[in-house]
Formats: sequence, structure tokens, C-alpha cells
Amino acid sequence: MEKTIKKNLQKLIDDYGLCILEDPDCLSQFLDTLSPKNRTENFKLSFALGHLTKLGWKPTDEQSAESISKYIDSLCKQLAFSREDAKSVINIINDVASQNIADCSRKKEDFFFAEPGNLRKISGGIANKPRTMWLRKKSLYNGLILIVALLTIVVLFYQIGSQRNPEGDEFRIAFFATLSGQYASSGQDELRAAQLAVEQVNRSDKNQAYKLKIIGFDTPLDPVEAAQYIKNVMEDKSILAMMTGMKNSVLEAISPIADEIQVPLVITTPEVNASSLESNGKPYLYAFRIVNDSDSRAKMLAYFSIQQLNMKKIGIFYNSEESFGVTQHESLLRWIKIFKGEIKADIAYTNKSAEDSISAMKAIADSEADILILPNSGKNTVKIVSKSRESGFTGTILGEDYLDIYLGNNEKVFYNSWWINELSSLDPKIRSVLNDYRSLYNENCPQKDIKRSLLAYDAVMWIAASLYQASGYRGEAVRHALLSTRNFPLSHATLTIDPRTHGPLNKAMSLIYCDKGKGIFQKRIRTNQSDY
Repeated sequence: MEKTIKKNLQKLIDDYGLCILEDPDCLSQFLDTLSPKNRTENFKLSFALGHLTKLGWKPTDEQSAESISKYIDSLCKQLAFSREDAKSVINIINDVASQNIADCSRKKEDFFFAEPGNLRKISGGIANKPRTMWLRKKSLYNGLILIVALLTIVVLFYQIGSQRNPEGDEFRIAFFATLSGQYASSGQDELRAAQLAVEQVNRSDKNQAYKLKIIGFDTPLDPVEAAQYIKNVMEDKSILAMMTGMKNSVLEAISPIADEIQVPLVITTPEVNASSLESNGKPYLYAFRIVNDSDSRAKMLAYFSIQQLNMKKIGIFYNSEESFGVTQHESLLRWIKIFKGEIKADIAYTNKSAEDSISAMKAIADSEADILILPNSGKNTVKIVSKSRESGFTGTILGEDYLDIYLGNNEKVFYNSWWINELSSLDPKIRSVLNDYRSLYNENCPQKDIKRSLLAYDAVMWIAASLYQASGYRGEAVRHALLSTRNFPLSHATLTIDPRTHGPLNKAMSLIYCDKGKGIFQKRIRTNQSDY
């Protein structure tokens, strides 16, 4: 494995120079392109290089035994590397760097001194030489220098005037949501949860210089109108960050704007397609998401079924009417194959056909499937589970987004079912946030909006930490702070951002089990990297 990494590093150094070692983000993307099978090792290497660069390491420095030992200790303590991994990474970096250090020594310049005898004599002396042309050239040269200097000053003042800066002692965040009309209640609950986070950050002793302020903007649902509306709002240079939980079609329209105006945009949409935040297969520089995308959720379903429950004969019943469901289904098929599962039945449905799915359920029951996976079934969950039990399927059911309000009088049919949620109100660790919500607003957060509200709450906490840790107020500085997030504690999980996707890296999800009916929270789970 070390030989492969060294070979790839040498190729990149040959193409881009030794300085590529000082840009871990670019290096990680290049390494993944050259060797996609070694993503874990590539990430460890670039992760370690980023940390070493902050400690002052340079590829051109000679490394003493003492400095090498210090770097190894730091990787173990700060990044939780094993000692063996730390030594391996340091050896790879130092070996490649030592083989490519350029000879920076320069020969001493030979200086020419004017001395009697070494200057050519000019006949008639200097007085006989015309000076008019020389004076004209000198005047032109000085004029050009003056023009360039004036242009530089104008550009500098323009840049200073166009930069974003805090308004007084406030860090302002723009919250874009539907705050009126049919979906107003959900948007308002999200904004309330975000405001709760602002209140708690501002009461913290850690932040004295600047206070957070979140401003809600009632954003149109039409993607084109939403994009224009956000452009108009962001003409206010005192807004340093944006966040939204709107649908994927709106995200596709507004994500490019974040890059255009260089202001970070944090996405809290629960059902988000990563492609909505990408251009040519790469994430927009200023767009980030706090939620697992369709691929991550599909991977968790396949992993839990095959690796944790040891059930490899799988039936799938998915919604083909929603783009998120179709994308997730494609990823689910791929991950089942990776984890060496066997698909016994794969049936699509629409919101209308879910009402009468008894024939499809009988086909799944007769397929000898050990487990039925229901990805993103949402409001159809109770109908589908009831029909599956009526059709004679007595096996295990694995679904997503378990909520008590779905059950009604149908608790019994949910026996022997597992549910994986982005977050769950049954999780004891988020109950304190829900209690704070009730204390501030004198009412409970509606069950249907808990997921969206908690994601908005945690997004504000993440943005706040990045604003306070950033090296400046410019969008680039805040973007780097968001991108370098490692093991940041949220109310519903611990967040590490993958620089390749601008989304969570193997973020934990909530696991719920229904034994005889009503669900019971089990634990937070994440996939084991060694299992695939």
C-alpha cells in the first residue's frame, strides 16, 4: 500500500512540484483520482498533511529525529491516529519529500564595478550625446507607473468596499425558508429552533466580541424566483453566511449563487441529493450540507441489513415517483452488491399505488426474502407495513424516519421492524434541546418538524463555531473553517466534513427497534469502514 501511495505522490510532484504537499485539499482529490480504491489511506495522508502544515512542517525542511517524534505524538494525540499509522504516514511524507528537495542554492553573483580602465571611452564626452529621446522615454515610463499605481489604488478601494464585514458587533446569518403560505408552519418552526441556537450562543461566555443574529427571509418556492430573491437579499454586505432547508430544485438554483458571491451556504434539507450541490461532479466551493445524502442513507440500510442483522436475502419496495427515492434506490442496489447481499424482490410504487399494494407485498412474501427494506417511505409507511403483514410477510422490516405519529392504532403491525433516522426525538441526547425549545416558546416543537428544526439548530451551532474560528470575515476564511470541521459535537451527532463532498463523513444515525409495536431508541450507529 505504501508503494502505491509513494508512486502516486511522486507522479503528482513531477506534475505539480513539491509544493503540492502544502495543499492537502487538492492533494486528496488528485490521490483519489489516481487511486480510488485507497480512499481511506488517501484521506489519512491528506488529513495528516493538513495538521503537520499547521504545526509548521515544510517539505523542504530537514527532519530531525526529535521533530519526527514530535509530529508522530501530535498525530496520535490530536487526530487519534494509531502510532503505527502515524509512523507510516510520516515515513511516506519524509521519504517522498527528501527525494524531491530542489537545490535552492544560488551561485554568488559577479558584480561589475565602474573603475578607471574598464569603461569604454565615448568620443567627445557625454555632452555630445543627445538626451531628448532618453528624457521622452523616461517621462513615458514614469507616466505608465503613475497610471498603474492609480488603477491599483482604485481596485484596492473597490475590493475593500465590496468585502463583507460584521454590522457593529453582530455576525449576521441569513435564513432562507418558506415562512408564509401552505408550508409556513414548518419554516417558522425551523427558524424558531435556529433562533434558540442563537440565544444559547450569545449567552455563552466564549463569545464576547461579537453576537450572532439570524434573519429569516420568506423565500419563494419557485427556483428561478428564489434565486433572484436571494441575490437581492445578499446585496447586504453585513451577512456573512446563509442557510436553508428548501427542496432540491431550489438548492440547484441557489448553490451557484453561493460561489458567485463567495458566501458559505449550509444546507439542512433532510432529503438532499448531493448532485443538487455539485457542478460537473464536484461540489460548489461554498455549498455545504449537514445531512447525509441519498447515497449515505442507502449505504447505511445495506450495511445494517447485511453486516449487522446478517440478512442477505433482501426485498425492496421503493417510491419511484420522487427523484430522491429513485436516486437512493440506485445507490441501495450498488451497496447491496458491495456488501454481498442478494436481491430477491425489487418493486417500485407511486403514492397512489401504495394504497393498494397487497399484490406487490404478496410477491415479496413469496420471494423468500428475509428482510424488506423500505427506503424513504415517508407518509406511506403505515399503509405499506400494514399491507405487508396482511399479505403474509412475517420477516424483518427495515425502514427510515420512524415517527410515533405514523402509528395511530397500527402499533401491532410494526413488530420485528428496525428504523434508521437522521435523528430521532426518542434519542435522549437531543431531549435537552427540545426542553429548551419548550421553555423559550412555551410549547413543544411539533413532532413532524422535529427533524428539520433540530437540523436548523445544529446548523447554527456549526456556522457560529466556524465564524468565531475563521481567520477573517471574508467568505474564503469562513469557507475554510467549515471545510476543516473535525469531530464537532452537534446535538444529534458528531460532525466531520469530507472535503471531497462538503458533506458529513460517516456521520452516525439513530437506530430504533419495534419489538411488539412502539419503537424504542437503541443507539447511534455508523458504518464500519473495515467492512467494505
